[in-house]
Amino acid sequence: MTCSDVRKALSGLALGDLDAEPAAEVHAHLKSCPECRAEEAAIGRTLGALRRAAPVAASTERRSAAVSAMLRAHGDQAEKLLVRPRSVAWIPLAAAAVFLLVVVAALNLRGGGTPFTVATVTHGANFRDRESGDWRPVLEGMTFSAGDRLVTEKGCKMRLTSGTAELLLDEETEVDLVAPRRFTLEAGRVMAVAPASEVLIISDRANNGVRVAGRVEVSLREIKASVAGSKEVKGQKPVIPEPTTLIKKSIVARVEKGEVALDGDRGQLLRAAAGQQGTFTFGGKPETAPLEDSRVGTWADELGEGR
Repeated sequence: MTCSDVRKALSGLALGDLDAEPAAEVHAHLKSCPECRAEEAAIGRTLGALRRAAPVAASTERRSAAVSAMLRAHGDQAEKLLVRPRSVAWIPLAAAAVFLLVVVAALNLRGGGTPFTVATVTHGANFRDRESGDWRPVLEGMTFSAGDRLVTEKGCKMRLTSGTAELLLDEETEVDLVAPRRFTLEAGRVMAVAPASEVLIISDRANNGVRVAGRVEVSLREIKASVAGSKEVKGQKPVIPEPTTLIKKSIVARVEKGEVALDGDRGQLLRAAAGQQGTFTFGGKPETAPLEDSRVGTWADELGEGR
């Protein structure tokens, strides 16, 4: 990625909207480019100011939606904005942000930034502060939205709610909230509970995803593939090296009620109904099979979510 590409992607990175692969490319560039790191820090400060702005005029939901809208609106102009001296660029950017927040509140924006609230958390869990990058403890009553990362420690279980949708995290689980009602599962397992009107989307790092309408346990499994080849030089015997084993972590969705739509990373779609589990091959192709064990999500029962 060039500096221009990275600067155009910084707003999406700050909001958690980038998929895993482009986000990794941006992070790799930032490690070797101090100028782009400085602009990332400026975006982070802007984002923090936006989230603190107009606390009375707009609700948490509306402010969150406005922040996202403002940063996306500046996405196409990011390079022009960010190459200015920081003292000059900061003032118009923040002023425009506050103005947009007030307009958004007046227009009664709905839905775009719906947060999840911590209804229950046992033992220890932490979240990454978007402004400072520090890890802080999760407490009941906190709200989280796109851009937040949550991690439960050993022995911890956590229940998040948004409307009638719920996400329950088992111990030693890590999730990223990448967009409204969309999560990336990095480790562990979750129980997603959602009506058809409030579908939850959970994906893995390869962008294989499941759309949950019902009660579904989602976890990760390791899948392997062998890569082999040969090296040929004119006039010499082909050299065949030992096959290399590649390992990925891929989504497994075990359906207790309702169904999941399995969205492969190549646009393939398949559905798994109650009593089935959905998985993905190494190449991202969705597959379904009967449940091997019908006891789905018994670990989540103590959190008391509705069935």
